[in-house]
Parts: sequence; structure tokens; C-alpha cells
Amino acid sequence: MEEKFAQNKKQLLWYFLLSFSLIFLISFLILFFIEKEVSETKIEALKSQEQRVVKLENDFLGREFSMVLSDLHYLHHAYENKLIKSNNYAEIAENWAVFSNQRKIYDQIRFLDADGMEKIRVNISENGSYIVPDKDLQNKKDRYYFTEAINLKEETVYVSPLDLNMEQGKVEIPFKPMIRLSTPVYDNDGKVRGIIVLNYLADYTLLGLRELAKNSQGEIFLLNSNGYSISSDNVENDWNFMFAEKKEQSFAGDFPGAWNAIKDHTTQVLTDQGLVTSLPVLLSHKFNLGQVNDHRQNLILGDGNWYIVSVVEKNNKNAELFNNDLTTISLMVFKKNMYYFLLMIVVSGVVGLLIYVNRKTYSKIKYYSEYDHLTKTLNRRAGITRLNKLFSEDNRRHLVVSLCFIDINGLKEVNDRLGHKMGDELITTVAEVIKKIIREQDFLVRLGGDEFLIVFNGIDISAAENIWKRIIEAYDKINTVEQRAYNISVSHGVVDFDNKQKTNVDDLINTADEKMYQEKQIVKKNLQVVR
Repeated sequence: MEEKFAQNKKQLLWYFLLSFSLIFLISFLILFFIEKEVSETKIEALKSQEQRVVKLENDFLGREFSMVLSDLHYLHHAYENKLIKSNNYAEIAENWAVFSNQRKIYDQIRFLDADGMEKIRVNISENGSYIVPDKDLQNKKDRYYFTEAINLKEETVYVSPLDLNMEQGKVEIPFKPMIRLSTPVYDNDGKVRGIIVLNYLADYTLLGLRELAKNSQGEIFLLNSNGYSISSDNVENDWNFMFAEKKEQSFAGDFPGAWNAIKDHTTQVLTDQGLVTSLPVLLSHKFNLGQVNDHRQNLILGDGNWYIVSVVEKNNKNAELFNNDLTTISLMVFKKNMYYFLLMIVVSGVVGLLIYVNRKTYSKIKYYSEYDHLTKTLNRRAGITRLNKLFSEDNRRHLVVSLCFIDINGLKEVNDRLGHKMGDELITTVAEVIKKIIREQDFLVRLGGDEFLIVFNGIDISAAENIWKRIIEAYDKINTVEQRAYNISVSHGVVDFDNKQKTNVDDLINTADEKMYQEKQIVKKNLQVVR
């Protein structure tokens, strides 16, 4: 009897161990793969977000550069003859002072003769522009922007590196980030008579970059071609190349692996220090952006390309994002499900509950990786993925699709003057109207910030424009009936797919963006967003 009891006990223990092992193994494998998938989804969402922020920064940077180049072109050709023929520069200086007051983005506008002596210098202060007296004019023949520009051919512009302004051989305090554009002035005999120099105040641009950087989960850097920080969260690390005692301190030195990857044109890389995302800033393109062909200048760049870089450093709070190896994920599963494993044999229902909770977490993360949380529309990554599926090789021959690129006019003004709550209301209203009017087979994508993309599936540009008219009518009705503190105004550009050409998605979006930009330039002339 005792022997049989012992045998039953052994069998019960064996079945218990076998059942426990099977349940444990199956549960552990399920939880392991869910945790791995959640971890991968989180890191992909982080990668996508940082790519979006870096692109927004890159798109924003240099929006004024082409205008600065146009200003230099204007000053050169409008005053070229007067600069050559006149020894009295007072009238020119007065005109330049008026011009400076209108622009308010130039620290100095100068004319230097062929020997480097300043003949005209117009400075700007908090009280407006003023002409520097002759007795305070200086000789700048040894400054690099003079030596580089004085020997250039006519219609050639030298663009200096972005650095800090110096007076009497010392960095001016407080710092003045500056880009100097200079071009030579020739007489009719082909003899150089001097150079015109514009000192562009880059503070306006850097301030905008820092505002956009708040959207990043990491730190945003603007780097020059040598890997030195120009703008970052820690201002103590900026402009080190301007000071002899700090030249050893640079982004390239702090993140050598990341810097090498950036120089090799790798846009995103996971390093031991964290996630690094970057885009090069093509200065020649930025300065010539929007210039018509006969006004394009031959540029000589004093610096190579800049780089917009996001660094999400690895720390204790986000370590699980970066450590997704077998051991780490296994430990994470045990850590998160410790009590479940201890009580598994008693409470079998806990298995289903934990799987449900983990599945729910995964689905939530996956949802937020595909949809914009504010407008509940597809985000950029998910929207472009869906759009690319329409362009599969099997469908291209019979594909009819139109893309409408949309930009909300005056969103920044609404945010600045009425608050971000009103700005969010404007964004959601724009999206909700579109979703109500477009057809079931169409879909809306939020590209980021104030930019959206409507994909009209199965119709050409003419039909798409008809739908767009209904959308505009809906906005006009809201503006008239609801009398909000702001007017809803959007610019758009529509293109359709030509199946005779192998057009890709990016080219179509860029073309639609260009058409939108042209419309926006017209709309902005008489636009009043805030009532």
C-alpha cells in the first residue's frame, strides 16, 4: 500500500513537472517573442520619429539663405556703377541703412575697396540701423572673407563658414553667429574695385532649430564639416573651434563611431552610445533654392556640408530599447512576469491574462507607430508604406492615382499668438474636414507638423481638384459660421501618376510639394490667419 502510494506520488510529481515544464516552456516562448517584437517595434518607432525630426530640422535650416543671396545680387547690380564712379559714399550708405532696417537680418552691410579698407559699413542695433563714421572704419585686408573674395571672378560669391563675429581680433561678446557673403565689384575695364559683404545674423535660424529640437527624444546637434557643434542643448559645447583652448572638444571626438558613420553617408546607426540619426545640409542647394536660372550664382563655399544630427544616448531608462539580445530579453521576461511564473501551476488563467496584456501593449505600440496621435491619421512612415503598395510592379501599368500635398498656412502664427491648444485645434479641424469629404478608398497621411498628403486612389488630377474644391468650401463655411479666433487656410499642390513614365513615390511627392509652395507664395501675400 505504501509502495503504491509512493508510486502515485512519483507519477503525480512527474505529471506535475511535465505539465509545469510544458506550460512554462510554451508561456516563456510566447512571452519571449512578444517582448522581442515589442522591443523591436519601440526601437523602430524611435528611429522613425528621429528621422522625421532631423528632416524637419533640415527642411527648416537655410530657408532665408536664398533670400540673402538675392539681396547680395541686388546690392551688387543696383549700386555697382555708383560704387565704381563715386568717391562720396554717403548716399549709398543711407540707402543701405534703409535696406538694412527693412531686412533686420544683417549685422553689417559693407563695401571694402581693393585694399581691404572699409568705405561703407552699416551696422544694426536694437534701435535700428546706423552708418559707422569714417573715423571708425577698419582695414580688413587680412580677414579670410576678404582674401577669399577679392580674387574671385565677377558674379561669383564667397560664402564663409558659420562662425562667431570677431572685433579687434577677439570673439565678440555676447556671441553673434554669422555667415558672411561677399562678391567682387569690377569696373568696365575688368579691374576689381572692391567687394560687397553681407554679415547675415544666423541667430534667427539657430533659434528656430532649437525650437524644432524639442520634438526629439534625444539631443539635436548642428555640426559643421569638421564635426564641431554649432548648436546643441548644451551651449557650453558649441563654437569650440573658435577658441584655442577648446579645439580638442568636438562631437567628432565625443562620438567617433557615429561621426565616421555620418561621414560615410550613413543616415542612421546604432552605436554603443545610442541611436544616431543624421542628414547632410547641402549648402549650395540651400543658397540657390528658389533662384531662377539666370540669377543663380557661382558659389565658393568656405565650409563643406553641415550635418543635422540626433543622438538618443543609451541610459538606464531606455536600456531595454538598445539591448535586445537573447539574454537581456530573457531576463526582461522573468523580471516582468516573476509572480506569474511562481503561481503558474495554481492560477492557470494568469497565462491567458498576461498574454492578453502583452498583446494589448504590443497592439497599442503598433498603433502609435502607424497613426498620428493628434489627428488619428496615418503617420508618415505608415502612409508612405501604404502608398508604395499601390505602386507595385503588377499595378503600375493600370494605376490611376493623384497625390495632394497640403500645408496649413499660418500655423506658427496661431501657436505663437493664440497658443498651442488653438494650433492643435486648427490641425485637427483641417484633418477632420478632409477625412469627411474624401472617398472610402482615399486616405490621408500626416507627413509632420503642418504638412499632410491626400492619396486619391483611382482618379486623375481633374477629379482630385473637384474634391479639393469641396474641402475648401467646407473650410470657408467654418470660417464664416463659427467665427473662430483664426481663419483656416491651406495651400495645396496636386499631381497624378503617369503610367508612361517610371515615376516613383518620392518624385511625385516632391513635385506636389513644389506646386503647393508656388500656391503658398501667392496666398501668403494677402493672408491674415489670426483675426
